[in-house]
Amino acid sequence: MRGYSAVAIGDLIRHANIGRSTFYLHFSSKRDLLEHSLDGLCAGLAACVDGDAASERLVSLLEHFRDQRHLNRVFFEDPIRSIWVGRLARLIERKLRGNRGPSHHRQPLPRSFVARTVAELQLAMIIHWLRNPGSVTPERMSIAILTNTHALLAGSRIPPGA
Repeated sequence: MRGYSAVAIGDLIRHANIGRSTFYLHFSSKRDLLEHSLDGLCAGLAACVDGDAASERLVSLLEHFRDQRHLNRVFFEDPIRSIWVGRLARLIERKLRGNRGPSHHRQPLPRSFVARTVAELQLAMIIHWLRNPGSVTPERMSIAILTNTHALLAGSRIPPGA
C-alpha cells in the first residue's frame, strides 16, 4: 500500500476509469475527494453534538469502524486523520452555530476551537477503542462518546459574570 501522499490524481482516474475532466467536474483535488468521502462518517459523529442524537445511530457507525479496521486503519493515521478531524470540526462548528443553547450561558472559547477539540476527542476515543479490540462494546462506546462530547460542550460555557 503506497499511502495517501503517494497517490496521484492520475492513479485515481485510472482506477475509477474516468477522464481527468470528469474528475475535476466533481472535485477540485484528491483532498476534496477524500473530504467528500468522509462526509457520511462525519455526519454521524457530528450528530453527537445534538441533544437528541441517538446512541443507536452511533453504534452502527462504530460497528462499521470495527468491522473495517484492518482495511481502513490508514484513516486513523496522518495525513488522513488530520484531514478527517478538520472536516468533522467544520460540521460540528456548523451545528454549534445552530444550537445556541440556553441564553444564560455564553461560550468563552471560539466555536472553531471547541469544534476542533470535540472532533479530536471523538476520533481519539474511536482510535483507542479500535486499537484495543474487545475492550468495550460498541454500545458502551457510543454512550461514552456522547457523554464526553456533551461534557466537553457543557464545559466550554461559563455563566455570565464568572
